[in-house]
Amino acid sequence: MTSPRDEIDNWLEQGVTPLYPPPGSLDHIRRLAKQRKTRQATFAAAGCAVVLAGAVVTPQLIATGQHGGHVAPPPVAVEPSSPVVQASPSNGNHSAGPQSSKATQIKQHTTLTNSWTRPPGHFRPTSVTFAGTGHDSVIGAVIGQAGPPCATQYCTSLARTTDYGQTWKGVAAPYAPGPTGSAGVSQLRFANTSDGWAYGPALWETRLGGWPWKREDTYGQHVIDVEAVATRAFAVFGSCSGTGLNYAASCTSYSLWTSVAGSTTWTPVQVPAGYQQLASTSSASSAAPQLIISGGTTAYLLTPSGKVLSGPTSGGSWHLAGEAPCSPGPGAASGQASQSPAVPSSGQDSASPGTQDSTSQGYGAEFAAGPQLLLSCESQTAAARVTLYTSADGARWHRAGSLTASGSPTSLTSAASDQAVLATTAGIEYSANGGRSWQAATFAGGGPGAAGPAQGFSYIGMTNASQGVAIPADSGLGEVYVTTDGGKTWDPSPITG
Repeated sequence: MTSPRDEIDNWLEQGVTPLYPPPGSLDHIRRLAKQRKTRQATFAAAGCAVVLAGAVVTPQLIATGQHGGHVAPPPVAVEPSSPVVQASPSNGNHSAGPQSSKATQIKQHTTLTNSWTRPPGHFRPTSVTFAGTGHDSVIGAVIGQAGPPCATQYCTSLARTTDYGQTWKGVAAPYAPGPTGSAGVSQLRFANTSDGWAYGPALWETRLGGWPWKREDTYGQHVIDVEAVATRAFAVFGSCSGTGLNYAASCTSYSLWTSVAGSTTWTPVQVPAGYQQLASTSSASSAAPQLIISGGTTAYLLTPSGKVLSGPTSGGSWHLAGEAPCSPGPGAASGQASQSPAVPSSGQDSASPGTQDSTSQGYGAEFAAGPQLLLSCESQTAAARVTLYTSADGARWHRAGSLTASGSPTSLTSAASDQAVLATTAGIEYSANGGRSWQAATFAGGGPGAAGPAQGFSYIGMTNASQGVAIPADSGLGEVYVTTDGGKTWDPSPITG
């Protein structure tokens, strides 16, 4: 018996005649293959061009690290994920996101809380500010000039630290020159990790802790001082003819302004009649006002005549609080007061409005806020003789103590009861008993008064009772100094990646 066969099997066993493509089809396929090979060759050549371009750029990055005959390691080769950074244009025409595989000299979107770059080479810091809510979350930032050389015509740069100077990262800076230009900046203040101002002599503002920065209108005046807290800032505008590094010199009058954080509008502060325009004590000295904030709630202004104005940081009108034992000296390059003959000091244990003694002489003042107001008055009759006064509200002042400093005072600070730390042109002095006695601070590598910067310090500030930072007068050192023991000892912190 034979097996039945399926009809499909019978069909498959039949012969098959293949179908040929239409005429010309093979020639068309050959042409498409030839065009594909041509495109592949073109893309390969373009890839070679990119590699060669990278090889040309690398020596330029290495060259930017040259200084004094030494060549710094190429930043890209050492740490590709942390490109070197300098200034940042504020026009917003940038591609978003970090460029981790190449050095980003100009275009960057870094902020205080988000940075992937390293500071530029040979950073020269001129001002420092700290913002945050406590020991573990505080963020510090410095402003200064990069180079030489730097990547663009503007070398203004920023760097931030989240571990109080142990490490630094780059932050987008205003695309502006230093204080030598009318649009330049040299000082920095942040009210929080988002709202910040760069100033001196111009004024720039950021709402995001860095990129972008926007220049603000100062109505043709120079910005001498800025202080900020929470959501508000105060500024001293000056009608000054000083140029370059002396932008705070030759000022005929000053005025007090305020702005809400996030706003680009500044308005005059409501002050008592007669204080809308603060005249300098003389055209030669141009005594500059000093602005401070105490406890986060009250702001004070030491006027050129020695009067003290006060007002709430929440906004509103100010009033005349009293008169200080001495008045500030003329504006220095940093915008802060320097030391020169000023209003006489009473030399008494306490002072109230109108009690300054014209028979004695003063030589400038440094104004600071801690748990109470502090004022250092340098006497002209005894070289570098400094007297410290304290006050609860700027109305009555009490003599706390005195010292013979090794240099002229430049900045005063306090962040705890009985604490006072004084920076001078020769070093740092500190007191732990309210100014009754003083000691010279110790610097890394030396004893008291030794191993500090030869030109002393231009600024000093305590963030809390133990941590503080100081800016050397010689910005070319490329470092700030930090303390973790209340000002007794100080260690250098180079602004490097």
